[in-house]
Amino acid sequence: MKIACIPVYNEESHIENLVKSAKNHVDSVVVCDDGSTDNTASIAKKAGAVIISHKINKGYGAAIISLFDYARENNVDVMITMDGDGQHNPDQIPLLLNTISKHNVDVVIGSRFLNNGIEAPGYRQRGIKIITSTANYGTDLKVSDSQSGFRAYSKNAINAIHPTEENMSVSTEILFKISNKGLSLAEVPITVSYDGDTSERNPVSHGVSVLANTIKHVSIKHPLQFYGISGITLISIGMILGGLFLDGYLNNQVILYGMMLGSVVLFLLGSILSVTAIILFSMVNLIQSNK
Repeated sequence: MKIACIPVYNEESHIENLVKSAKNHVDSVVVCDDGSTDNTASIAKKAGAVIISHKINKGYGAAIISLFDYARENNVDVMITMDGDGQHNPDQIPLLLNTISKHNVDVVIGSRFLNNGIEAPGYRQRGIKIITSTANYGTDLKVSDSQSGFRAYSKNAINAIHPTEENMSVSTEILFKISNKGLSLAEVPITVSYDGDTSERNPVSHGVSVLANTIKHVSIKHPLQFYGISGITLISIGMILGGLFLDGYLNNQVILYGMMLGSVVLFLLGSILSVTAIILFSMVNLIQSNK
């Protein structure tokens, strides 16, 4: 069974067309209504969608979690996820389905950056590229659009991926799980519509939040590079300042309190980061060896 999954929050102006168009390409359309205060859920149901309801607004990631749970519980073969704000064109669903079946891959991402399919404002494009570059470093993947919500997941991927992030950073979290589980991934070019820029969130705060969560995942997967290098650098600077302090005191009988304090603080902070890197590295390797 192939299903299209749409997380929504107050999308009554788009949801009917999305459901009806998506139904032309899949066996069922499942809408996760994330605590909408308008008529989104009732309109989607009348259009023929299966409704999953959250009593309160939990976040985009929480809706994605519920949709993954539904797909596993119903033994779904392929799950398509797409945004509920009208950005994605349901008639492009076959592009993802064909790639899943013909190339036998676990996950397919519809990329806005292949074949210049994106018409978003420049600041949005730059933000997405920064987050994508960070995610690629952490996952060792080579995707062009880490934040695309237009994706297809095979049964193998549905069973292997268990998202936990309840906010927009779930898209990045899923990439890390794809990498950790050794799942195969492909991208196909899609076009998107930013008619009026439908996002209700401040793009700066949203981008910073997603980037911060991406860095969090990078730091966990690559602790030696993330914490270890920083720790060694701070220890080195602290030792240099300590040497300068001793030189001033022994040769000129001058006590440079600021330099002494800086040396101690940097040395201690660097030591903490270095120990953190070693502990996280050991934990990551222990977890991987027990998989």
